[in-house]
Amino acid sequence: NNIYVDEKGYVVKYDKSRKNKNLNGVEIGFFIIDKKVLDLMPDNNFSFEKVILSQLIEEHQLAGYLTDHKYYSIGSPERLLLTEKFLQPKKVVFLDRDGVINRKAPKAEYVKSWDEFEFLPGSIDAMRLLSKHDYKIFIITNQAGIARGAMTENDLKLIHTNLEKELEKHNVKIEGIYYCPHGWNDGCECRKPKPGMLYQAARNHDLNLSKAIFVGDDERDLQAGNATGCRTLLVDSELSLLKIVKEKIINDKLPIR
Repeated sequence: NNIYVDEKGYVVKYDKSRKNKNLNGVEIGFFIIDKKVLDLMPDNNFSFEKVILSQLIEEHQLAGYLTDHKYYSIGSPERLLLTEKFLQPKKVVFLDRDGVINRKAPKAEYVKSWDEFEFLPGSIDAMRLLSKHDYKIFIITNQAGIARGAMTENDLKLIHTNLEKELEKHNVKIEGIYYCPHGWNDGCECRKPKPGMLYQAARNHDLNLSKAIFVGDDERDLQAGNATGCRTLLVDSELSLLKIVKEKIINDKLPIR
């Protein structure tokens, strides 16, 4: 890290040496600058950081936008390889679980075991079609039943182990399953509508979220997807996952958000 952005969004520290421990971000070299800043620039060759940034910080005129997206650069051969991996075209689909892949439990109840897990009609076919067209599939799911004591994380992991085994029989590979075990009021960054799980998947797999698709079934999914720049689609009583895959993903007829 080399900058500190305060709670109001202002950059209050810039440390090119990166020795200061009280820093919370990295500036990535992309600035939106008012034309008036040009008047601060000397005619001779100069350091933008030393001359301009330091003055703007001192005058409380430099704001920063923090994102949880992984930081990519080409400052070293190792970072170049990571950036190349990030920029490689990938077809990625994130799927919510309950209500998209399997039937939701009644309100205030949870799918607590594999015996209670029921695939929605067409959902396996939809994922098989995505796999056939080389889409990488990830599952993103809120599981507050853990926080509420209805089940344990081991119960959930067993469900997901069986889910992956069943899908493997249909030539469907799940690249990753991300779940939030927290309750509504826990203040975590992963529970949708927060986008934390999507960002975590992106960091782990070097994904460009602006090129990804997220299919959910409620407003929280829509908000989480939109927050990361994903193209977001919702299933409903008239629009199943299979129909979305056939008509809006495979045929590339995605609506503009």
